[in-house]
Amino acid sequence: MNTMKKLLTISVLALLAACGNKESESSEPVNILENLTYSVDTVVVDPGEEIINLNYGLGNYSLSKDHQQLYKFDETIYQMQEIDLNKLVLTASYPFEKEGPNGLNPYMGIMTGSSDGYFIFNSHTKIGKFSKPGELSQDFDYSIDKLTGGENPKGNMLSQFAFMNEKQKGFFLETNFSDPVFNLITINFAEENSKVIDLPEMDRTHDFRIVSDENGYKMSSNQLVTVQTINSKVYVATSVSSGIYRYDPVLDSLEYITFPLTLTATEKTRKIKNEVSSAEERKEQNVLINSEVGFKELLWEDQSKRFFRFSSIRLQNNDPEATPKNEIYLSAFDPELKLIGEQLLEDLTTIPQYPFFKEGKLWSYVNVEDELGFTVFTFNF
Repeated sequence: MNTMKKLLTISVLALLAACGNKESESSEPVNILENLTYSVDTVVVDPGEEIINLNYGLGNYSLSKDHQQLYKFDETIYQMQEIDLNKLVLTASYPFEKEGPNGLNPYMGIMTGSSDGYFIFNSHTKIGKFSKPGELSQDFDYSIDKLTGGENPKGNMLSQFAFMNEKQKGFFLETNFSDPVFNLITINFAEENSKVIDLPEMDRTHDFRIVSDENGYKMSSNQLVTVQTINSKVYVATSVSSGIYRYDPVLDSLEYITFPLTLTATEKTRKIKNEVSSAEERKEQNVLINSEVGFKELLWEDQSKRFFRFSSIRLQNNDPEATPKNEIYLSAFDPELKLIGEQLLEDLTTIPQYPFFKEGKLWSYVNVEDELGFTVFTFNF
């Protein structure tokens, strides 16, 4: 492997200084969601003679580039299931080997679909590219030490892997359980080198971690940071703030974009207790975290060429047995991530699960009496 290259901190700081914190502006209407209405339908997939395992919801899944097929991997039997989202039927199943030359076991972890019909799996130290018949066509071994050029890494874990097939690049989030460290690590598979990019605006996420020591057993929970690849760019977002990093691997440019939201706060601000000693204390701190706005990852709608994003605020309820309810908000952005719409979705109490857009409609996973189903939203602007 060629020598790993680390992007110097001074370079990143210069880049951030040049870009600044870019606030969204737009020449489109002030709020395209102001008069938003929508209808909802539920559809169910016919599995034929097979069973679609929903024990973990959609679990490990990916979509074809045109969102016409959904691929769900059943890790209990090492089988890829192909579902036609137009006909709503399970059309094929592809068995994978656990061990051997094409063994998937060393790569088991997160599955990330790639646009050329292959599937990317990654574990803690390996990335593997597999064909539908389960053949290993490309692999890549890594560790934090290798990816950071052999220096002592600031982070102690890698997560949120995303793959950009057209550029043959991968992107990891490097972070640390105990310190506010958030870096974007880019991997060039063709040249076998990597680069580390500091993400200082993500550090605020660390203020909302909860470390519990219950009867000598330590457990840590952190607010989510997501890494996505959309239209040849990389987007890094956190649930605690509305701001989003956008990285262009072609230009090697990074910018942090903020938004003038009016219906919700732009970030969480409440101080919480980071170290607790009981399950009850942990629950109390989670209630405080959820009582402020939380943000989800971006959704791209290809027909309108717009981004959308859900956010939510947990409503107070004194009944511990009651199903939690939330205020659900939807924001809209143009292709350059300029805010063009906000709306409270009064009829929703939870954010749609595993959401994605298909031909202008929003699809989200739902379990219909242990059968795979989708709630389909038709939006009218």
